[in-house]
Amino acid sequence: MIQLLNICNISNRKSKYLLLTFLFSTSCFSSSEINSLIEQNKLYENAYWSKLLHYRNGSSEIDSNNFFISKDGKTDLKKELFETINSLESGQNDVLCRFPLRVKWLKQNIPQLKKNIVPYSCPKLNEYLGAIDAKQVTMVFPTAHINSPASMYGHTFLRVSSDEETPLISNAINYAAKTTDTNGFIFAYKGLFGEYEGRYSILPYYEKIKEYNNLEQRDIWEYDLDLKQDEIDRLVLHAYELKDVYSDYFFFKENCSYNILWLLEIARSDLDLVSHFSLKTVPLDSIKILKPYNLIKDSKFRYSSMKKMKHILEEKIENKEYLDSFVNDNEPLNEDLSIDDKISYLDFKISYLQYQRANNEYDKKEYLSKYLELLKQRSTYNQSSNYDIKAPKNPLDSHDSARVSFYYNSDDSFELSAKPVYHDIYDISDGYLQGAYIDFFDINIKKEKDENIKLDRFTLLKIKSLAPRDMFFQPTSWGIDLAYEHFKDQSDYLKIKPEAGLTYGNEKDFIYLMLGSNVYYKNSDQLYSIGSSIGFVTNRFDDIKLGLNYSYDRYNKSLENNQFEAFGTYKLDQNASLTIKYLNDDLYKQNDEKVKLGVSYYF
Repeated sequence: MIQLLNICNISNRKSKYLLLTFLFSTSCFSSSEINSLIEQNKLYENAYWSKLLHYRNGSSEIDSNNFFISKDGKTDLKKELFETINSLESGQNDVLCRFPLRVKWLKQNIPQLKKNIVPYSCPKLNEYLGAIDAKQVTMVFPTAHINSPASMYGHTFLRVSSDEETPLISNAINYAAKTTDTNGFIFAYKGLFGEYEGRYSILPYYEKIKEYNNLEQRDIWEYDLDLKQDEIDRLVLHAYELKDVYSDYFFFKENCSYNILWLLEIARSDLDLVSHFSLKTVPLDSIKILKPYNLIKDSKFRYSSMKKMKHILEEKIENKEYLDSFVNDNEPLNEDLSIDDKISYLDFKISYLQYQRANNEYDKKEYLSKYLELLKQRSTYNQSSNYDIKAPKNPLDSHDSARVSFYYNSDDSFELSAKPVYHDIYDISDGYLQGAYIDFFDINIKKEKDENIKLDRFTLLKIKSLAPRDMFFQPTSWGIDLAYEHFKDQSDYLKIKPEAGLTYGNEKDFIYLMLGSNVYYKNSDQLYSIGSSIGFVTNRFDDIKLGLNYSYDRYNKSLENNQFEAFGTYKLDQNASLTIKYLNDDLYKQNDEKVKLGVSYYF
């Protein structure tokens, strides 16, 4: 009887073993079978797999090795896919947890693969997803910083929110050059040639608000994006995959805005965004490219503390007689002031104190003491402040950054000019920062009567920063012009013109006074001058911009030059304008007058 039971037990164990073997063989697939399926479907040629690896033109734009599993992954999509699958089947949790979206996509496209992967858990990934808890994605555009060459184009990053009602406790996904350089020109130079590592980072949104809105005094536009929950989930997972990698940062093209667009392409597979930017990526253009896809569902404007202070100073305070002594000399509020002015004085001083703290003019202890005292004084006036600060023109409605222009001149000459970026004093300023002008690689070709076509000017770099001053904020206006040009129709020279000066006015009208020097160099022939210019610009009229400029330069070789210019630009539509200029130049001829009529198209 005992022997019979043993025989039965052995028989049962064999049956169970055979059953398990059968079930395993029918549920698992060999690597060769999975590889065969991949080859049949050419999964490695799938457009989304290419996007997951940031491939363009036969290579990934990610430059750090830790983004690839195969040693040839940067240049070979097929090897990267097979090496990834081999790692999954061997149970490498560093791959399973490091690339969650990549793994998820492979499981969806190779269902047989799921049964070959050993069960695993990713506590750090789960902690990350719980902390992000993304329900809404917003494209954020801090506008240009007028006195910083590195920031005169603006910036873009993403905000991911769990609750639309509390955006300040959201998270920001940012891409930026990793650098300790503070000199804007050094940053621009290194950025041009990809000498920085560009890295993605995830940090609290309020820190970015503090950085841009308060420290750098830049207004912010927020564009809520129309993404579904599964698309948001893909974006968040891919951001996790990118958090420890880098790519070479290029100021013109592979910059913050360009690399943020990769995240949106990952979120929604039918988007084609980065391919639109082959030569340059301007933040404004990277926002506008979202419009054809109906991605933007709402726009919001968040004004900076600087704009608030300017508004109080220019619009709210009627009697400014005691403001300077109250703010800078700590004099008590003058009893002659109205209640409204007293409240505005206090509101201004509170914001100005925060501005001073941001610029390290006070240590934390002294700042808190002054701040709390001002809040206590402000609380004695039981009246809330309502500052109706109007949003400027939406950058979505601005002209595009590249321009081609054609001019007919009154001396029967013609001019054709083209530039890839960005915005100059003649362009309508809707959506751009007033007074901030920057151009790269502007080429101007001229055809004079009975003469051949010639290169009249090639601008390598031209920046003019006309920052208005007032009783509290006194920035220096400045400019730099580096070009190869035909000097007064006489000869070709390499030119450099530095200048500095003062600007007064507001967002609608301003007047500027600049001192500078023109230096022209050609072999052993040199021309140089000391001079000045005064100008006026107004944007007070809808769709019309007007300006005047008078300049005087005294050159070596006994040359003097008086030049007067008046211009008017009329906006035909968002990306077209008409400009008329009147010029009077007396360098070689008495009252050499010229009228120029031109049309510009932006793209």
